[in-house]
Amino acid sequence: MLLNTRIWDRVTIVGCGLIGASFARALRENNLCSVIAAWDTDQNALDRALDLGIIDEIDHVLGDDSVIHSDSDLYYLAMPVRGIIAFLKERSPRTKPGAVITDAGSTKRDICLTAASYVPNDRHFIAGHPLAGSHHSSLEYSRGDLFNNAVYLVIAAENEPQSTPLSMLTATLERIGAQVQYLDVSEHDRRMAMISHLPQLISSALVASALEQLDPQQLPDLAGAGFRDMSRLAASPWSMWEDILLTNAGPIADALGIFISKLNDVRDELSFHSVNGETDLSHARALFGLLESKS
Repeated sequence: MLLNTRIWDRVTIVGCGLIGASFARALRENNLCSVIAAWDTDQNALDRALDLGIIDEIDHVLGDDSVIHSDSDLYYLAMPVRGIIAFLKERSPRTKPGAVITDAGSTKRDICLTAASYVPNDRHFIAGHPLAGSHHSSLEYSRGDLFNNAVYLVIAAENEPQSTPLSMLTATLERIGAQVQYLDVSEHDRRMAMISHLPQLISSALVASALEQLDPQQLPDLAGAGFRDMSRLAASPWSMWEDILLTNAGPIADALGIFISKLNDVRDELSFHSVNGETDLSHARALFGLLESKS
């Protein structure tokens, strides 16, 4: 496949938020398709994407019960997880026979189970997850280089021969600058629970705790760089995180259990020290020394 050749004739972006609009921009900037269409339940988002030149047209067929199927070769589902699941259940039969359908959802188990049950056999579903984004979710913040040098997880067996659809999707992701890695479903959700979903809950809990104990008007003056860095994720929308928590509950609960156990150990040491004035703070010291010992 030549470097500058178009891989797709027509691509439909489903969900015109930050990720979907950035993917559309990346396709255009890298000459990966001829026509970029989009569909969204939010008409204002579609109109804005047209106005900004992010897309060429609206894929009206996906919302029209009277038409058999859309005419795109690739469908990129960039909505909250339960929105992706709903699309697969209700609208995947309206996609083009032979087309590739991929998603950008943050959890994979429920999406893959739904795809296995509802996506027609003559379509090719390939689950994916770009480790790129922002706490800003609007298409106004979209940019074509969002995926550049970002890890892009694809749910596929690493050592198995790649099908043509998987090869085409991989080539597309590499052309937009992503670093493709392959994982199975359970390993994806376990890893994301620890390195993505747990940090979000920690950030949100930190801000909630600070707001309960301190005057909110004083926070901007008191908060240093450490608090600002750790609290940044708390601005992420609940509409996205509700879906993540509901569809990856088990692995996230396990990650929380590990984290809370370590904090409980340190709390107990400090409580003992505050009363008795003596303790070696071994659990706290272990936390501070862990990264050094791993380096």
